[in-house]
Amino acid sequence: MITRFANLFPASSVSNSIWNTRGPSAFSGFSGRMLILALLFIATPEPARAWWEHTLITRAALENMDLSRTVKVESLEGFLKAEGPALAAELEKMEREFQAIPAYPPLPEALRFDPNAEDIRNAFLRAIRVNPETRLLSYVQYVPGTQPANCRPLDYRKITFLKEVDYLKDVPFCSVNAGTMLPARDVIVSGSDEPDYGHDISLFEDNDSDSGNQYKFGIQPFGNPALEYSSQAPFHMGFYHESAVIYAFAGFLKRTFAQFRALQYLRLAQFAFRTGHDYWGYRFLGWGLHYVQDLTMPYHATVMPSSSSAGMIWINLLNTVGVTGPQASAVQLLSNRHLALENFQRNLMLHGYREAFNSPDDGRRNDLKDWPAFEAISDTSRDKDYDFNAPGYIRNIIAGEAAQAAPEIDLLLEEFLPESIAHDPDHIYEGVEENENMYRILLEDGKAKEVTEILLPLFQSAGIHTRNYIRMSQKQ
Repeated sequence: MITRFANLFPASSVSNSIWNTRGPSAFSGFSGRMLILALLFIATPEPARAWWEHTLITRAALENMDLSRTVKVESLEGFLKAEGPALAAELEKMEREFQAIPAYPPLPEALRFDPNAEDIRNAFLRAIRVNPETRLLSYVQYVPGTQPANCRPLDYRKITFLKEVDYLKDVPFCSVNAGTMLPARDVIVSGSDEPDYGHDISLFEDNDSDSGNQYKFGIQPFGNPALEYSSQAPFHMGFYHESAVIYAFAGFLKRTFAQFRALQYLRLAQFAFRTGHDYWGYRFLGWGLHYVQDLTMPYHATVMPSSSSAGMIWINLLNTVGVTGPQASAVQLLSNRHLALENFQRNLMLHGYREAFNSPDDGRRNDLKDWPAFEAISDTSRDKDYDFNAPGYIRNIIAGEAAQAAPEIDLLLEEFLPESIAHDPDHIYEGVEENENMYRILLEDGKAKEVTEILLPLFQSAGIHTRNYIRMSQKQ
């Protein structure tokens, strides 16, 4: 048990994080030990997702939003060659805007987009600092029961260079050709899961990759740089609302990049729409939605939801004098609840879609509104309660809302999850195998309804911010 999570945070990574984020201070003699606290509490699951299978959330969120128009599939190379010089200027403008993001590492001069580059695709991916091995095939990722009869199945192993992707084996992927007309909704929905397929893998200096050495994101602030999925965690989390005490001892927690990615893809989407490349406008929007939705997930918006700063420091103090049990137990239990929430969300939603799209005898679709989670995500009644044009909407409102909800959610999950997962630190819950299907487990225990009700505010929030992010793209 301890090995799995302790190995996420090797000692070399800890010491380097200190000096590269804070520099020497009055705390420096002690901070190396103190930082282990916050590092260990970020028990990033493998793979480090927030919501599992974002398409399931996005499809529901867009049910009551008019995205009926169709767009023509276009290759990335076609988009880049058509708009090269204008895109280069837009990326320069974006870079100036990003300087206002706290802890943003400036783009190295060598990575500036060259529209005349021989390999324009590689030049673009390097300029936006995405892993250059990212596949970016043209496909539609459907929710269960919605793929068309003329679907050309695409092997899930072809959409990503990642190795551990068997969790995708039952996901419907359909290949499409350039020139194909697709509903805008399908493009956004498909794009919303895409960043988990390699965009943010191995981008730090200690990830043993060329891009990591060139992109200048520094060393990986937390997580094990030797583990593939672990390297994407700082891009999919946003610890923007920790206490001053925690930041004082762990300044590296400010180096999370979900806000940057969400804003980056929003600006790219706006540019694509302005220049008549609607397919890429919607696909970029889908990419950005991934990070927005990540920030609605409590475990991605705060380090240790139900513990006070004082409690976290006390546990670490015990650790520094050799009493390691409390810290190790806290890490494992936190990870178990995090993974259990992801697993429950995914399997709840898969069940809902399968029930809804199992065609009855008359050939009509069952009513998705009979599914409370879907109703919460698709409900537009509170969308206007939020000013998506407000400065700091992504960072302050979206992430702030999740961080505020996190303590109560964590405590409620502790109450309703199976005893072994919620309270036994010797139990390792990974949530991969069918016998770990948390929705089925809680359904059999008679608790699935209660847990669903607990999560409804989170689902509603994810739906609201999904739609408002799309509305943000209409502001030029």
